[in-house]
Amino acid sequence: MNRKLHRPEPILHHTAKSVDRSAPPQAAAARLRDGEMLIVADLYTTGEAILARLDLLLRPPPHDAPFEARQAHRRMHREAILRLLAPIEEHRLALADARPIGFLKELYPERSSFVLPFAQVQELFGAWNRYREGVHLKVLGHSLYPFYGTYVPTRVSHLELFGTWLHQYKGPRHRAIDVGTGCGVLALMLCRAGFARVLATDINPNAVESVSRELDRLVPPPPIDLFCGDLLGDDPEPAELIVFNPPWIRGQAQGLLDEALVFTDGLFERFFDQACARLTATGRLVLVFSNILELVQPDVPHPILAELERGRLRLVQKLARRVEPVKTPDGGHRRTRERVEIWELARA
Repeated sequence: MNRKLHRPEPILHHTAKSVDRSAPPQAAAARLRDGEMLIVADLYTTGEAILARLDLLLRPPPHDAPFEARQAHRRMHREAILRLLAPIEEHRLALADARPIGFLKELYPERSSFVLPFAQVQELFGAWNRYREGVHLKVLGHSLYPFYGTYVPTRVSHLELFGTWLHQYKGPRHRAIDVGTGCGVLALMLCRAGFARVLATDINPNAVESVSRELDRLVPPPPIDLFCGDLLGDDPEPAELIVFNPPWIRGQAQGLLDEALVFTDGLFERFFDQACARLTATGRLVLVFSNILELVQPDVPHPILAELERGRLRLVQKLARRVEPVKTPDGGHRRTRERVEIWELARA
């Protein structure tokens, strides 16, 4: 592992008060809500019970509440859950019923005993299970084994729509660029479609590490080159196809994986500047997008339409597909107006 990877910041000194199963979970949750720091002293299930109660105390606004209100609740909820801590000793979670988390030794080789927020331990544990067991993706026909801190799509409708577009693509297949590759699914789809070389980039070193390990697993390894850095990287070689599955909502990232979900001002402008410099004269630029921006943030200028108005690129075609109804906690389904989209652009 040569890259400096993202990881939860270890806590070396704290004044948190111990809490165990003798304390009612609801009372402990109320203390977290009110700003107190606590550390779990006995069982992993104690921490789970406290955070479950905290979720009940900090119920989110309804799904149709203003986007800003829902974002504010997310920030407040995140701050509260991070006040519950968990002890790490000798690279193991020092709670009686805790199971091993292999990432602790790999991500913290210089230190074996420290403290982490319990919620981040849960994230590490979930990531460790996905890494060991894999996540099957039908669009690839096999599983991926994502490294910690790597975005893995939980829905596949946008991937299926990209597969539909890729099936009808008739252009040259010498070189493609997958911008913001995440767990590498689009890059692998491009290789399956016959591209001779694919450059997969990501600003997140954990994502680049994850795809690198995937390439080591696959025999023969797909023709994917990796770059850790902003957007298209610094390789000046042009490409016939540039693919970007960007964040779909404007906002401020609250964690590592949020960077794959929300964009800040200037991201799309920088992307289009770089893409126009790298796209061949007859090449195609494809964005995997959604109308969710128009549904929840109608006042935010549409970044693709704004670029088309500049006149450098033209719309070749736009594909759209309805998103399936969302499952609700009571087992029902909530209908949604969201549609995933494929925007195919070319030089004007």
